[in-house]
Amino acid sequence: MILTDIEQREFEKYISEYDFSEQLRNKTFLITGSKGIVGSGIIKWILYENRIHGMNARIIASTRNPERLPGYIEPGDAIEFCEFGKEEGQCAGRKIDYILHAAAPTSNRVFKAQPVESLKVILDETGKMLEMAKAHKATMLYFSSSEAYGTPTLDQPIFEKYVGAIDSMDTRSCYSLGKKAAELLCRSYYEEYGVDVRIIRPTVILGLWQPYDSVKVEAEILRCVLEGKNFVMKSDGSTKKSVIYSLDAVSAALTVLFKGSAGEAYNATNPSTYCSVKERAVKTIEKFNPSICIERELTDTSVAQGYLPKHMLLEDIEKIKALGWRPLADMDDIYLVDMERFRNSIKG
Repeated sequence: MILTDIEQREFEKYISEYDFSEQLRNKTFLITGSKGIVGSGIIKWILYENRIHGMNARIIASTRNPERLPGYIEPGDAIEFCEFGKEEGQCAGRKIDYILHAAAPTSNRVFKAQPVESLKVILDETGKMLEMAKAHKATMLYFSSSEAYGTPTLDQPIFEKYVGAIDSMDTRSCYSLGKKAAELLCRSYYEEYGVDVRIIRPTVILGLWQPYDSVKVEAEILRCVLEGKNFVMKSDGSTKKSVIYSLDAVSAALTVLFKGSAGEAYNATNPSTYCSVKERAVKTIEKFNPSICIERELTDTSVAQGYLPKHMLLEDIEKIKALGWRPLADMDDIYLVDMERFRNSIKG
């Protein structure tokens, strides 16, 4: 496996903090969404553990383009790729120990343009993975989202038992309601069939493997800082949320997979990053490039473009902290890693 110097440094930091060696040793993992930020991060974590600790863990990675191997894969890596939706055939006759189901559409544009397909793929593929977990007696982790809480405006910590309202007549809800319904499916498989499935609800995941052209507002703030252009807000910037660093999300996922309780859901975020979009932009610009400023579009176009309406969402993380997990990177850490990554990618 090929890692950049930055990845190597970050993995060394996190693997020294978390010891999953006994859970990884000689185990086989099925991972969907294997080319996404979290999926690829988990794969790299496992392969890195194989390299430095001889874990002999094997990976079956599900993707829509299995013939196109990621650039970090080398001959001899303990990984094979299969086509998304055809995992059952690839795993037939083999012992699968863990299933990590991270595949789902993530684009606001897709949610608006293809709500039927978005909703169906979330529910149908989760059902398939649960059936596989049942057949293989595997432990499964389902990657849900903080969007399962809807768009609360409480401005106070939200626990896993919080039940948020989601508008079923808004097709943008295909993602948030899809995640919520998939959670119900997981819980139902646990209660009816005894399937060992756990759920993780991460907030917005940032840093390290996020592409430079990401549509996330935090990525746009970073681009403005690096390119020296003013940041244009498409809303009033009052939405408040917290975020999580990509490797914090990976370590949280592995913690819940290996140490969580069956049938339970766990929040994953860094509460220290909680602030409004406008506050985040102001703080970042003041710290990293005070020569630029913030502009505001005359008309709020955020919801029309598929973004969620104004909300305040701060996940409480005491439940996952009780498993021995804590976030290591704050907002400045996240931006510093990405600025280091992208400095050679800036155009003009």
